[in-house]
Amino acid sequence: MSEDNSTVDQTVDNEVGEKPTKKSSKNKIILVVVIGVLALIAVVTLWVGSAINAAVGVSNEFIDNIQSSNSSSAYDLFSSEAKKTVTTDEFDGIVSQIGPILNTTEKVIGKEINGETGTSASAKVTYEIDGTDGETYNIIVNLTKEDGDWKVLNFDSKLK
Repeated sequence: MSEDNSTVDQTVDNEVGEKPTKKSSKNKIILVVVIGVLALIAVVTLWVGSAINAAVGVSNEFIDNIQSSNSSSAYDLFSSEAKKTVTTDEFDGIVSQIGPILNTTEKVIGKEINGETGTSASAKVTYEIDGTDGETYNIIVNLTKEDGDWKVLNFDSKLK
């Protein structure tokens, strides 16, 4: 008896026109793929945004320490490679010269992050600072990922 009922149900469905079509299956697959790609793009965007924000945070702290002539706190943000290049006394001398000049509001004008398989991630943050000497400076802070933390690799200042 159950065979008779299924035959009747199929006949009624077919008469109503609810046959599955290949076109609707393809549309569902395309929709699932599009949603998957959009989700992947969102995750990557959030990851990159989080990474650049962390690097900018360290860079901002570094600049703030220089501006307040706090060379020891700024030096603590250096990578191990940077610490091999400059001693604390040398860096203190640099900060004592540039700190008072750069002691104004900084503006981030550029930020980028790079990561390649097999190398440490790196970032670059560029600032524009109107110096107390009447000049405008571009300060570039290069960072590297070291033991999971962003560290200052080096920095450079140029007149705009």
